Amino acid sequence: MKSLFDDDGDKPATLSERLSGTFSGAFARPSRPKAAPPQEPQGVLSSGERRKAMSGLNAIEVKWSKAGLVLASVLSIVIPAVESSTHPIRKVASNVHGKTGYVFTSQEWLLIAVVALVFCGLGFEGLRRRKRTLVAFTFFILGFSFTLIFAPLGFALILLGGWLLLRAYRIQKFGTANAKMAAREAATRPPRRERKQAARTPVKATGHKPPTANKRYTPKATPRKKVAKPAE
Repeated sequence: MKSLFDDDGDKPATLSERLSGTFSGAFARPSRPKAAPPQEPQGVLSSGERRKAMSGLNAIEVKWSKAGLVLASVLSIVIPAVESSTHPIRKVASNVHGKTGYVFTSQEWLLIAVVALVFCGLGFEGLRRRKRTLVAFTFFILGFSFTLIFAPLGFALILLGGWLLLRAYRIQKFGTANAKMAAREAATRPPRRERKQAARTPVKATGHKPPTANKRYTPKATPRKKVAKPAE
């Protein structure tokens, strides 16, 4: 009688397990290796490489953007949770100067947390796709939102978004995002007034022009036939 176990002592796989393994292997998508963000370029980029660098993010920008989004995500949960537990109902609060203002209720804090987390998710999606414009837009929206509830974080996020756009401007104008290299490139260029004057001045052609054909054409006259003299 044949044993139910193989030579190693393990029970052989059933028909359903074999079929599930076959189908899972046939339809499973191969995992794509995640491309690492490019490093900070050490030299000046060419005109063809600048557009790609402006739209994407390098390793330094990815690191700072990820830190800002993680901090914004954590505080989007912590601040509404603390404030909603402190002020569960709407009431009028007065400060030292006697000015009054409304305090958000727990439902309103929950709505603020959800909206902030949605924009944080949008920022993470832009970070995954290496889209500079999307990440900077997210930082601006989150920054202006957090200035109403936690001003230091709001201003920090606005500065982070402006930093990303400033680096894109440097890449477009000077071919590098590094401040020192951009200043060095700006020093080697002529002043703006001279560049405008050179652009307005027409360039004179040098060298002799090749001879051109004359438009006036006179056809050659047909030679006259010689008439023989009559004999005397």
